[in-house]
Amino acid sequence: AQAFPTIPRSDHRDKERTPSCPLRTSISDLWSSPQQPTAPDWTRKLTPQQTVSQRGRGMATFENLQNRVAIVTGASQGIGRTTAQTLAAHGMSVILADMNEARGRRVEAEITGAGGCATYVDADVGTMEGCDHMVNMAIQQFGSIYALVNNARWHPHDALIDVSEADWDRSQDVLIKSHFMACKLAIPHMIENGCGAIVGISSAHAIQASATEGPYEAAKAAITGLMRNVAVAYGADGIRANSILPGGIMTDVAYEKSALAPDPERDEAQARSNPVGRRGEAQDIANAVLFLLSDLASFISGASLVVDGGMSIELAGSRMERNQG
Repeated sequence: AQAFPTIPRSDHRDKERTPSCPLRTSISDLWSSPQQPTAPDWTRKLTPQQTVSQRGRGMATFENLQNRVAIVTGASQGIGRTTAQTLAAHGMSVILADMNEARGRRVEAEITGAGGCATYVDADVGTMEGCDHMVNMAIQQFGSIYALVNNARWHPHDALIDVSEADWDRSQDVLIKSHFMACKLAIPHMIENGCGAIVGISSAHAIQASATEGPYEAAKAAITGLMRNVAVAYGADGIRANSILPGGIMTDVAYEKSALAPDPERDEAQARSNPVGRRGEAQDIANAVLFLLSDLASFISGASLVVDGGMSIELAGSRMERNQG
């Protein structure tokens, strides 16, 4: 993989911080002139290489992410793959942590082939050994860690009384214990650099429930609590931590898990059940991750960002009325 410069290191107790690790963006940085900025065109799609600043004059950008290092777990497919590609497209060097080497190497080739920087690392993040290997490879390869995106998942789809103890333990290892272990190992490097940003991929299942997702829902709810703890405990060290709660996201993985082929009519019907009128995509979550890692979110920490198109807030009766209308 292409070699990138390491992030300058500083005393993490120095409240002035180095220019590479700003804690906040001033108003003068947000607006390039005292005049009212032109209205951004939010309908125009941007290429991955473009930034939010190109939608509206004088807005803060994602430039602070360039040449910084991110670890993304569960990076070989679905949300993890799209997130890794998005971060790399904005100049980050990405460690792709996963256990599916064929898919992981394919993502690595996609990113490097497009001019980005990524390295696949075979790691079982449900174990301390796997997380230690992942973090060590990031330091060996790139010299520092700025961002950690915990996204790996594995869980059974059974009623709670049918879940075996082994499946419960394994699901909790991957779904929540991996977040603890990755944070435990990565945070000291972020402290040494004077800054860092962590995103835990939770789920709308953290605030809603279904009949056959007990282990998943327990772990996803725990992620939000862990991120709040990290935000409070390490905020003074320049580290921010947030969780994202995706809902209604259809990816290639979701279709595989459900044994369903893409069906435009079915997908359209499901889209109508969502207030925004469409199904979510992996890119919607990747965009949220990108935002939370960037200086645009420099005053956001300990937050639980629901990205579900409004699905989780609508009453069932309202949904029925809207669809009938």
